[in-house]
Amino acid sequence: KQWYQRRVAITAGSDGVFSNTPGVETRVAGFGDTHTLDYVDDWNYISYYKDLVEGIMSQPGAEDGVSVRAAPYDFRYSPPSSQSKLFFHKLKMLIEDTYNYSGSKVVLVSHSLGGLTTSTFLHTMSQQWKDQYVHAWVSAAGVFGGAVKEVKVLVSHGVVDLPDFVVNRLVQRDVARTIMGNYFMLPRYPVWGKDEVLVQTPRTNYTLGNLEQLFADMGVTDGVEKWKTVRNASFTGDPGVPTHCFNGKDVPTSASFYYKDQKDFPDVVPETVSGDGDGTVPARSLQVCHKWNSTVTVTEYSGADAGEHDKIVGNKEFIKSIIELIS
Repeated sequence: KQWYQRRVAITAGSDGVFSNTPGVETRVAGFGDTHTLDYVDDWNYISYYKDLVEGIMSQPGAEDGVSVRAAPYDFRYSPPSSQSKLFFHKLKMLIEDTYNYSGSKVVLVSHSLGGLTTSTFLHTMSQQWKDQYVHAWVSAAGVFGGAVKEVKVLVSHGVVDLPDFVVNRLVQRDVARTIMGNYFMLPRYPVWGKDEVLVQTPRTNYTLGNLEQLFADMGVTDGVEKWKTVRNASFTGDPGVPTHCFNGKDVPTSASFYYKDQKDFPDVVPETVSGDGDGTVPARSLQVCHKWNSTVTVTEYSGADAGEHDKIVGNKEFIKSIIELIS
């Protein structure tokens, strides 16, 4: 437990800046390389961008280290942190370097939180820069309006489902409560109304309007500070580049949570009320990009096989669409 918490958690200093636990250093490997994001894990067991990368690299003239370049980032941080500013600078340099080497504008591809991160990055760049360097942006399953699932992550659950012999769920939850990216992906107004119930207990209905009370009742003393730090740091308006939005639909997706018994809150996993979405992100959040003037195409895949949140990047039709776009 202590090993996990010390190496994964980030903490706030007296100046309000969030950073690694003292004595811990982290780095994101493979920035700018072609195959960095092929797999989620170090053992090459869980495929991520592998099929997409292979599809692009199989095209005539594709060049390793040039045709596809990965821009991984530490999701524990989010804007407006200094780490995010550094990532934006590195991403800008990578895009310019790729353009200068290839002589062609760059197509950006993002997935999930990467969509919210990319839209915020593009907002920091001038229109002149975007017109010069960016051919198009492909957003897959963008969490533009937030995800209700993130509420459960912070209340009871942690980030991922792992057996207790690997790491206890409540230990995961403690660490998840330090990760700024989880607060960055909380449902946001006006995509969600301030009175819409996110978590219900016999005693209290928690909404965006009283989220401070939820953090207090969970015993997360710095939760309000983290939430207020990031909630207005994203930009989900028109990005100013030709945009292609891809998302899933018709997959049961967390819409709210409830506890039948007050004593179960917050340590027991709550019951789920489901709505439409891709299994992780609700439809209304995914569809924010549908409304942009810069959006060129909108493609929705129905059902878990084609449109589930994590599966969409391996969808053969999605990969085909990207290859056609860059050809």
